[in-house]
Amino acid sequence: MNCKTTGRPGFIYSIDATLGVFLMVLVLATVIFLSGQADEDPIAQVQVVRLGKDVLASMDDLGILATLDPALIGSTLNSTLPSSIGAHLQISTYYYDSGSFNLVSIQDFGEPTPQNITIYGARRDFLAVRNRLVSNYSIARISLWQK
Repeated sequence: MNCKTTGRPGFIYSIDATLGVFLMVLVLATVIFLSGQADEDPIAQVQVVRLGKDVLASMDDLGILATLDPALIGSTLNSTLPSSIGAHLQISTYYYDSGSFNLVSIQDFGEPTPQNITIYGARRDFLAVRNRLVSNYSIARISLWQK
């Protein structure tokens, strides 16, 4: 079998180089597109929300939330959360009197909440018990964001 040359010796190399550049651009465009989609990944959102719920649950189980001690709560947030996650914790405390709950205080802990960023939240209700009697009812709301 005899193959005829076209008189252009670099023709095959040009087609090979063109296909190589095309494939490289296609791979690069795919990587850029998928990395942009990673920021909007719903599993990452679920992970941050679960992290917030776990932090609130562990702080409640250890009795840290009921103390309302700013130093203890702040140090627990810093030691529990990864350094790439920012957090703001707000605890609203209610006292039960005459058949209704009355707001006693709202306390803020952690970093101030930034603007123009995606913020995830979690909530935990807890009771403060003293001498085997409920002294107050509180709601802890944590706001989390990626730094």
